[in-house]
Amino acid sequence: MKARRIKIGFDARMIAHSGIGSRIKGLLNWLGDIASKKGIQITLLGNPDLIKKNLSPKAFASYEILEYDAGIYSIKEWFGIPEMKDFDLLDIPHFNAPLKFLDRCVVTIHDIIPFRMKQFHSSFLKQAYMKIVFLLIRRKSKKIITVSDFTAKDITEVFSFSSSQMKTIYNGLDSKTFSPKSDSEKKKFLKQYGLKSGYLLSVGIGKEHKNLGFVLKSLKKLWSEKKIKADWVIAGSGGKLPDYLVEDAKGWEDRIKLVPYLSEQELATLYSVAGLLVYPSLYEGFGFPPVEAQSCGCPVYSSNSSVLPEILEDTAFFFDPTDSHSFETDLVKLLGSPKLLSSKTKAGLKNSKRFDWKKSAIEIVEEYLQLLKS
Repeated sequence: MKARRIKIGFDARMIAHSGIGSRIKGLLNWLGDIASKKGIQITLLGNPDLIKKNLSPKAFASYEILEYDAGIYSIKEWFGIPEMKDFDLLDIPHFNAPLKFLDRCVVTIHDIIPFRMKQFHSSFLKQAYMKIVFLLIRRKSKKIITVSDFTAKDITEVFSFSSSQMKTIYNGLDSKTFSPKSDSEKKKFLKQYGLKSGYLLSVGIGKEHKNLGFVLKSLKKLWSEKKIKADWVIAGSGGKLPDYLVEDAKGWEDRIKLVPYLSEQELATLYSVAGLLVYPSLYEGFGFPPVEAQSCGCPVYSSNSSVLPEILEDTAFFFDPTDSHSFETDLVKLLGSPKLLSSKTKAGLKNSKRFDWKKSAIEIVEEYLQLLKS
């Protein structure tokens, strides 16, 4: 008698979002095929057209699709849809889980920014929502996946999760896309966006915990004193200067270059042409840009806060994101010594290889099988 296939539902509604969407896309390009070989059929829950648009045709063909249109962070999603009861497990890639079916949910938690960065995320409603949801996830969900050991430690401290409930499965990257680009690709890219090679680059959505104001303040000083020549390129905020920087940037618009949202291929070229990625974030659950930059051969000058020392180990240059003086001193030193700047490039490339979507997908399938055995 043929064994029944294991049925798993995967919530793919956030596939087009930044951060969480990158994890969903990265995993889904591998997960269906790997799961199928283990007797698991995965059904993606979400908007069929959006899912199809964001996956390769080969990956898309390995899934069944079930339409699921509950709004993100809505009351409706707490109840899920009746078909959820037919799955052996539900893989929920963010904490906005269907509370009615929590007892069969594997929930991924990326970070708890609203609790750790209250000065920038002060919404009482958001915090109340998270408190209720996290309490229920801790009590009822099947398993918690975290994207780093740092996040696991964080949710233990704030919400009293136990280590036995959690498993760290890192994010990955597509090393075929994020790889050093050829001279002709670089030249074409620079011309297209009106940039000069060797610029300082910062990548990330325009939220205040990304700490770009700290960098701007220091760069203005260093430009004024003619200690550095490089322009500063900002990507990830859609070609717009984040609102909180507008006032301080006045008079320096010619030194600050903004690029629109880029495809992953273009983003990889942006990293490849940069002289240095400057990543001043105060808090991350994982932090894609430093790893992507390393994979493209770009050296990284990173904040030493939150998860970043875990992800980068000793393969980047670090600074205290609250100490302008040491940030400026070390930046001038780095830019004045090409040899020092490139000294971690090889180690950075090697470090980026630790993060691989196929490896992450294999670990997730192993977790499914382990949970269904117990």
